[in-house]
Amino acid sequence: MGIFKLINVGFSLYLMILSLYSQSQLPGSTIIRLSQWLTLASSLEVAPLILLFYTQLRESQSTADSSSPYKFSGLLSGLGLIAFLMLIVFGIKLETQSYWRTHISGSTKALAQPFENRSFINSQGDTLRYRLLKPLNYIPDKQYPMVVCLHGAGGWGRDNYRNIEGDLFARMLSKPENREKYPAFLFVPQCPPNYSWGGFSNLPTVDTLVFETITTLKKEFSIDENRLYVAGHSLGGYGTWSFIGRHPHTFAAAIPVAGAGDAALAENMQDVAIWAFHGANDIHVPVSGSRQVIESLRKAGADPRYTESPDGGHGWKIAEDTPGVLDWLFTQKRE
Repeated sequence: MGIFKLINVGFSLYLMILSLYSQSQLPGSTIIRLSQWLTLASSLEVAPLILLFYTQLRESQSTADSSSPYKFSGLLSGLGLIAFLMLIVFGIKLETQSYWRTHISGSTKALAQPFENRSFINSQGDTLRYRLLKPLNYIPDKQYPMVVCLHGAGGWGRDNYRNIEGDLFARMLSKPENREKYPAFLFVPQCPPNYSWGGFSNLPTVDTLVFETITTLKKEFSIDENRLYVAGHSLGGYGTWSFIGRHPHTFAAAIPVAGAGDAALAENMQDVAIWAFHGANDIHVPVSGSRQVIESLRKAGADPRYTESPDGGHGWKIAEDTPGVLDWLFTQKRE
């Protein structure tokens, strides 16, 4: 049991260091998978106890010493009780994890309620689940901007609820006062687990599905093609940088928050109005991921806005609390 414990503790420390100092190369899904394997390995710690219980029981039954059963009875009872309690604790832990992976809280449902529950299936049968919020008092003859809201890792799933809960801009722009002030379509796709919006070399992307869905939405509704915006935090920040870098001339403006961009694609982003945000103390996505692409953009002749919080971490509060962000966004138009 000591050997099992030593291995698990060592692996736990390794996983913690890896997540802190991976320099953005290790995506959240990998951390999650490694954590799941660690949980499984931890459950095996009970195996030596069960083996010891069985061995001592056999020895006590085979010995000629009639006092032997009494000698080991206390030990065996104690070990059996410990093993039983560990199994109960582990079972409760697994059940709790399973519950929170599948349970949708009332507050999450309330956030998603104003949005239409939709899905898009392409010609290959691939499916993208998404939420759509129409402009307040939508008039079909009038053109409206559309904001593509890319959630972070907290929105991963297939439930079409957590994408709203895990998305800063969907939450901000769906507030009644902002719907009144900034009438726009809000397109909030949901990224399946272990996929990304782009920006990770070791994760498959769903960006093609997102752009195919955008094409169908432009045919269905009155959307101003010159006022398409994209914004996202963390996983969505990576996606925001990737979208404007790999799909030039599509978006008028972008707001990547706590994401990392590919500096080699800076030339493709020159015509996009950009306001990036990052915390200097971000331990999940190092601030260099924003600094480098901003520097490359400026060298290429672009003039992006960049707000860095000297005390900020990985959260989205830096963008949420900055005045004028939404005013700036909705004044942008692609020429």
